[in-house]
Amino acid sequence: MIDIYLCEDEEIQLLYFKKILEEYLEATHVDARIVSARMNPEQIVADIREHESNLALFFIDIQLKGCSMDGFGLARKLKKMNREYYLVYLTSHEELAYKVFEYELGVLDYIVKSPRHFLSNNISDGLKARLNNIFGKIEKQTRQEKKETLVIECGSRLVEVIVEDIILIQAIKGKHQIEIYTAYQTMNVRQSLKDLYEMLNDDFLYINKSCIVQKSMIREVDKKNRIVMLKGGYQMEISYRIMKSINNIL
Repeated sequence: MIDIYLCEDEEIQLLYFKKILEEYLEATHVDARIVSARMNPEQIVADIREHESNLALFFIDIQLKGCSMDGFGLARKLKKMNREYYLVYLTSHEELAYKVFEYELGVLDYIVKSPRHFLSNNISDGLKARLNNIFGKIEKQTRQEKKETLVIECGSRLVEVIVEDIILIQAIKGKHQIEIYTAYQTMNVRQSLKDLYEMLNDDFLYINKSCIVQKSMIREVDKKNRIVMLKGGYQMEISYRIMKSINNIL
């Protein structure tokens, strides 16, 4: 869920953007809601403290006339609060729009306000495209930031393992246990190799009946000796059956 904050010092513009955003969210089913629409940045800061759990998206007017701080000052305050947010500036002056990226405030995008926006009750094609771009960027960034994990029972502990960090997993001979090798640690887990393999994605493959490796961790294949060299210096034997199709697999 994205919490949206809107700060605009002109009431007619504030009400217009609030209405347009509500209609856009309803039409597109974006997982977001407007939690604050204010003319005063100090009120925005107060509202933030009541909604601290969700990802935040701010639409902020640059100038904010008659207020204790302008849009840049509000953004600096947000940065000091050390919370996760996205920032979109609103401005009537196109020449200011390009400057918003110079202040190192983590600006996602900007919207140039046009008088024609506020003379219509409907969202323009240009503004709709801008919002599509803004929410598209957020979706892309959050998808990249979310890493797939596995929760592994390791003795009496539950350990969360980032899947992309796993180099190899091998069965321990004579025991109902496996060893998981990651870029940072090795873990002994009381679980079958088959059961864990079923929890993994298509980035992993059996190289022999007792060993699974992540494809992206393979650095070299010695076909003659049927050996795979992995990141971290690990060398594992490849079964004859897998060796016959290794080129297609990799």
